[in-house]
Amino acid sequence: MDYEKIGFKCGIEIHNRLATKRKLFCSCPARLTEKSKPDAVIFRKFRAVQGETGEVDVAASYVFEQDLDIYYYYYEDTCCLVEIDEEPPHEINKEALKVAIQVAKMLNCYIPDEIHVMRKTIIDGSCPSGFQRTAIVGLNGYIETSMGRVRIPTVCLEEESAGIVRKEGKKVIYRLDRLGIPLIEISTATDIKTPEHAREVAERLRMIVLSTGKSQRGIGSVRQDLNVSISGGARVEIKGVQELELIPKVLENEVRRQLEMIRNGVKPKEETRAAREDGSTVFLRPLPGSSRMYPETDIPPIRITPQFLSSIEIPESLEEREKRYEKIIGKELARQIVRSAYLDVFERYYKRVDAKLLARTLLITLKELKRDGVDVEKIDEREVVKAVELACNGIIAKESIEVVLRESAKRGTNVERVIDELNLRMLSDEEVRKIVEEVIREVKDKRRAIARIMSMYRGRVDARKIVELVNELIP
Repeated sequence: MDYEKIGFKCGIEIHNRLATKRKLFCSCPARLTEKSKPDAVIFRKFRAVQGETGEVDVAASYVFEQDLDIYYYYYEDTCCLVEIDEEPPHEINKEALKVAIQVAKMLNCYIPDEIHVMRKTIIDGSCPSGFQRTAIVGLNGYIETSMGRVRIPTVCLEEESAGIVRKEGKKVIYRLDRLGIPLIEISTATDIKTPEHAREVAERLRMIVLSTGKSQRGIGSVRQDLNVSISGGARVEIKGVQELELIPKVLENEVRRQLEMIRNGVKPKEETRAAREDGSTVFLRPLPGSSRMYPETDIPPIRITPQFLSSIEIPESLEEREKRYEKIIGKELARQIVRSAYLDVFERYYKRVDAKLLARTLLITLKELKRDGVDVEKIDEREVVKAVELACNGIIAKESIEVVLRESAKRGTNVERVIDELNLRMLSDEEVRKIVEEVIREVKDKRRAIARIMSMYRGRVDARKIVELVNELIP
């Protein structure tokens, strides 16, 4: 498809949750609860009100007309009165602010002298206050891509919304543990040329946030909203695209949908649509306008002094780190490790052990264990590194690492204890020679001798050493 010919325009908004100690406007921990049942359930109704311009936002009006009954699951270990709008917000989280400014600097943005928190009207129930707090921390930035420069008009720091549990007709249930976790929102201009280019831009922006070491991982921690239009069509915002690989498909489907409507003489409408896992979309609500923004009166402007700004260093980018790792572990492993949840573990320990073996253990072994139902989260990173270290030092066979980690997770014990309990320590050279000599007294055939030894002592002997000794002792 000739995207330039059809007037394809596309911009992206990246939403990335931050791994800070506390939430953005209170002291609650910035994590999801492990509780299965809420400590309280709160009921609310919402109505649309005028924004700063005196107008009621069209999207807010649409939601209001649905007359939803909103219920919130409240958890004492991750929520407080701020989440349910019964207490004013506290001072902004300086840790999160620092990370947001780091990202803005990496995106070549101008950092304002003062940061003002705004309220964004949202009455679908995802924010119990009826608005989401957001602040612009960077302006007029850019990134370079394979298809030219892509401008970054704004970088915002905002509070994450509540997580939806389920919707049953007019009844909607949200959980409040997610609400208030710091979130970075990066918006691009409509400089994206094709659906594949959109994927590249999204990945570059995600890598930049990951470079800070403060990005949350896991399902839902990163979401992309896509703004797209074509000539004769309309601007459509597609919410909640989680997988990078899905971005081109979602955009291609939206372009085809609008082209089909135009061919049938139907004018596409400006609207917000939700992305589905198969790449299709469904109508959500009308496209919101600018009238839903107004100042946050409970938080004074935040002064960004030259001293504070200069104290915030730009971290090594993941692209730079990937190139550094390529020299040590090769291109493919380097590409995978910088995009994995084990990047920080690898960075901390790769100089202590065989870096390739550590990378394979983190990327392949742990993945296979997880696929087999092993709770790899129970394995302390130091135990993973210890297993690799013991293999590097010849204490256990490299093939035994998976067994050791599997049993460590199941038994809840350290790897050295597992090794002793399963008798997995490698045999000494003297022990190996004695075993080979005993076997070849009975078995004169080389292949049969090697097979018998390996079946008896697999995981405790080096196969190459066995072959060498058998060849030496059987002419």
